[in-house]
Amino acid sequence: MKKVLIFSLLVLSAIFTVVRFSNSVLAVESNEKASVSITVDWNEQANLNRVNTIGQKLLTANNLPSTITFKVSDSEDVNAYANLDKEIYVYRGLLNNVENDDELAAVIAHELGHIVNAHCAKQSLISIAMASLQPNLTSENLNKSIQAAQQLSLLKITRSDEYEADRTAVDLLMKAEYNPLALISVLNKICGNYFDLLQTHPSGEKRLMSIYDYADYNYPKTVEVGYDTESYARALKIIEANLEERNAKPKQLEKVKKEQEKLKKEQVKRAKRIENSSNPWERSYAALQLLTVQ
Repeated sequence: MKKVLIFSLLVLSAIFTVVRFSNSVLAVESNEKASVSITVDWNEQANLNRVNTIGQKLLTANNLPSTITFKVSDSEDVNAYANLDKEIYVYRGLLNNVENDDELAAVIAHELGHIVNAHCAKQSLISIAMASLQPNLTSENLNKSIQAAQQLSLLKITRSDEYEADRTAVDLLMKAEYNPLALISVLNKICGNYFDLLQTHPSGEKRLMSIYDYADYNYPKTVEVGYDTESYARALKIIEANLEERNAKPKQLEKVKKEQEKLKKEQVKRAKRIENSSNPWERSYAALQLLTVQ
């Protein structure tokens, strides 16, 4: 009985726990410097105008509500994030690492992905729920076990959100006539290829493959044309090596195909469920997803 109780508590903690989560997408996860760094003269209004222009184009093209506020920060951190107030911040350090408007659009689209998928709201609700359900236990070892389970659960949740935001970004970019492969280009410059079991974000290589597979399945002509940056060319070498290995293993190839088919079915199911929602964000997202899967 005691074992059952302990197991139940661990499961509850793993499901409901979350710690502070900023939906930060592009913070550099390694000490390796990006190979391309473009110095941006800090004119706050000019940078804000650039970010806002691209952001508004993404919103308009995808029929998303124009209630997003775009902001910039004179911070050297290579970072961007979205929050519960539907604000998207882009840091100077990140502006120094995007080569063109497509790459900046890719960053903003990813953050929009966090908003339209309600990742910020979800994490906030989980946080509140866990605060009320946290067991008051006296066993130090049991508390440590629960904390470990909680942390692993959080990491899995946030990695899942990153993948989903990436996929949504691809759709948003296509609709706004930006090249979605720019997301691969910019991520390849600033995300490390670390062992991701204990990281909140998927490793760089895993994210590159996830984005490529999704884009190739849904927008094969765009992938065929490619993207003309040095960073994308380097990323493509990594991707092609993985594809070569995968193509030599029919079962693995079939698995990837089934994963993409499953994603498409889930998109349709979710979109059908929310297309008549009273929430304008959900309606807009449903329309986007139904358009994508046609």
